[in-house]
Amino acid sequence: MLAEIYNKAGVPKGLFNVVQGGAATGQFLCQHPDVAKVSFTGSVPTGVKIMEMAAKGIKPVTLELGGKSPLIIFSDCVLDNAVKGALMANFLTQGEVCCNGTRVFVQQTALEAFTKEVVKQTQNIKIGDPLLQDTRMGALINKAHLEKVLSFVKQAKEQGAEVLCGGDAFVPDDPSLKNGFYMSPCVLGNCKDTMTCVKEEIFGPVMSILPFDTEEEVLERANNTRFGLAGGVFTRDIQRAHRVAAGLQAGMCFINNYNVSPVELPFGGYKMSGFGRENGKAAIEYYSQLKTIFVEMGNVESVF
Repeated sequence: MLAEIYNKAGVPKGLFNVVQGGAATGQFLCQHPDVAKVSFTGSVPTGVKIMEMAAKGIKPVTLELGGKSPLIIFSDCVLDNAVKGALMANFLTQGEVCCNGTRVFVQQTALEAFTKEVVKQTQNIKIGDPLLQDTRMGALINKAHLEKVLSFVKQAKEQGAEVLCGGDAFVPDDPSLKNGFYMSPCVLGNCKDTMTCVKEEIFGPVMSILPFDTEEEVLERANNTRFGLAGGVFTRDIQRAHRVAAGLQAGMCFINNYNVSPVELPFGGYKMSGFGRENGKAAIEYYSQLKTIFVEMGNVESVF
């Protein structure tokens, strides 16, 4: 579709190319001498392989990899906004968003009210055809991925988490959608930092709720991950919001909102979430090379 748009817009042939394929195609592009730059969005293991292949040609690389981002809800937040933010941070695009805030840390004094409301609103999410106006969640990408996400929910229960809602395969009422790979959005309670559902990227509609007491405690726990793509904080205290955002080891932080990414804002990660930036003026630095030219129009002064 994007290629068709560029073509209709009059972009010269050969400037934008769509090359389809799997690992072999990717390897060819990474190693071909005519490809001067490699940018990849995907999993950490694949990102590591791409970086290794690009290194053989000393090629610059931009990597936008996985995430297990924290969303911190302080008790002084506007509860309704915090709930909306948590839904946006977990269920947008069926949870198949790398920067989703799936580790939802909620201050103890707000835990009960937040959990009750977020479960209520999660249960009301309309699942079905994404082309319909009232649909809020569509199908996952394929059967294998659906089974993988459901296995994370099953493992979470085995490790002591409580399924507060969802977490099951779902069949929409529309018979034309019966072969889609749907699941009901899931909220997990009684979660611990050591659980797999809290540590590993699920890449599906699964929210893990974790209680906390103090700002210092939650900041340490939020940063206790190999990922560093994004983070969020909900609070009425703007000084605390900026303090926490500054302390989060993440490339993009949201204050009192989540998953809002205007094209002007640079996007990219820290740690195992990758490096380089997309969008905004910062992206130009990663898709261009600096050249220095010194010009002399007078006589050359030489020490020789």
